[in-house]
Amino acid sequence: MWRRRRRRARSTRAGRRPRCRSGRRSDRRGRHRGEPPAGAGDTFTLTYRLNPEAVWSDGTPFTSTDVRFTWRARLDTDGSLSTIGYELISDIDTSDPHTAVVTFPEAYAPWRDLFGFVLPAHALGPDTNIADAWNDAIPISAGPWLQQSWSQDQHVLVPNDNYWVPERRPLVDRVVMVPREDTDSEVVALQTGEVMAAFPQPFPGAVKRLTGDLTFLGGGGTYLEGLWVNQNAPDRYFDVTTNVRQAVAYSLDRELIADVALGSIIEDPQVLQCAGWNPTFGEWCAYDFARYTQNLEKVTELLTAEGWTRPDPNGLWVNAEGTELVLQWNTVAGNKRREDVQALVSEMTAPFGIGWEIINYDAGELFQNRLPVMNFGPVALFANSTTPDPTVHSYYHIDRIPTEENGFTRQNFTAYANQEASDLAAAIDREVDAAVRLALVRELGEILATDVPWIPLYLLPNLLVWNSSLVEGPGAYTFSVYGGFKDIYDWRVIG
Repeated sequence: MWRRRRRRARSTRAGRRPRCRSGRRSDRRGRHRGEPPAGAGDTFTLTYRLNPEAVWSDGTPFTSTDVRFTWRARLDTDGSLSTIGYELISDIDTSDPHTAVVTFPEAYAPWRDLFGFVLPAHALGPDTNIADAWNDAIPISAGPWLQQSWSQDQHVLVPNDNYWVPERRPLVDRVVMVPREDTDSEVVALQTGEVMAAFPQPFPGAVKRLTGDLTFLGGGGTYLEGLWVNQNAPDRYFDVTTNVRQAVAYSLDRELIADVALGSIIEDPQVLQCAGWNPTFGEWCAYDFARYTQNLEKVTELLTAEGWTRPDPNGLWVNAEGTELVLQWNTVAGNKRREDVQALVSEMTAPFGIGWEIINYDAGELFQNRLPVMNFGPVALFANSTTPDPTVHSYYHIDRIPTEENGFTRQNFTAYANQEASDLAAAIDREVDAAVRLALVRELGEILATDVPWIPLYLLPNLLVWNSSLVEGPGAYTFSVYGGFKDIYDWRVIG
């Protein structure tokens, strides 16, 4: 009897609308699979075999035309945040509706990161500039769910009765996603039974607060948290040079920071020792930043070399213009974990003569209004996403620095402009031999550890929480952010 559809389930952290799911095959981690890429002469081809049973929710077949349309929409839509990889494609052959043959003029190793979602050409086309489409509603899906409604207050999903995988058709009549402004509000909503499940960020005191019927899983993670240094920050009081960045790194006890930030969620939190690679994916992440432990002699050496002095041995460093070494520091207001890190670091670096001016913003202001146009910092504490592929092109390529000329649509938010590092980032994407690619990653890792474009702190673990007296089914999948909701089609409401 549990398989009949029951009353609605409620969960938090659903500000994002669902992406249309494709008919492509996926591996156990949810990554889409194509056939192994092949080279023919100077070209590089990738073949996707599409499931002939896959259809959109309106019954229209899911075809290679949708893959091609998605490629063009990525390139042609005004304000596309990232076109990395897509701009390298020379053609997509759609002569077979169930086969999409993607051709590149040269090898492209991170091909697995492409086509994370596919768009319905019949519903959005023929115009491939879709900037004004589906901003208030998504009427079509190829996954288990359909969007019934969306507003600033809630997001309602209902089953897609035409979903082409019968065993994954939802067991409940609808799911209501409700946003909460901060982690504390999410926890209170769980404790009171207002919501059944949530995917909050890790927060201090989680073990003590998530008790009784509240069950949680923590671990894994796909986001790298650190101190990101905006070298083009408009409000910087001085140039945040390599020596200054290294000095800051030598003033930090990153083990203590990781323990304070994550100790209540996972056992033995590990410091992130590489700048851009996820330590849970392969061998890409090395120990490049292990050299950076608290060292007053190194701080003194680095700053003195650039003319900084410390008139008061217990005070702040001062440069030749009389400006104190104080860095403006932004993060998300109300995020207890990050605010605790700010308080800890402010006290931690004082004996090293480094000070902070903390100015925090709500998430919308920081990530929508300031970060994209490089109007933050020069230091910000946030997390950046990773994939299993070791590509770091968006982090470190010079062409990826957001500027007015490119419409602030790039993601090198540190404005890091080392040509050698930029060339290596590009070479990593072109190299398909795993051993050679690893050597390139190691070479770039050493450069980054010297230049310190940002200071890695820790891998931000995922946290899935649910009320076991209200809902049955969560906990099978937490690999990525919101991944705990991936199998929500299999959840059941209790009672």
